[in-house]
Amino acid sequence: MLKRLKNAINRFFEKLANENERSFAKGPLDCCQLNRQGNEKRPKKTD
Repeated sequence: MLKRLKNAINRFFEKLANENERSFAKGPLDCCQLNRQGNEKRPKKTD
């Protein structure tokens, strides 16, 4: 029974990894680039 559970969990993680590869590509995430994209959408503050 534990073996079946372990196999089910492993299949889930494999599917999750494949989805992440499709969504984010295989390279590392560029946090700075992601932050810049978010900041461009916001209106700039004027004091």
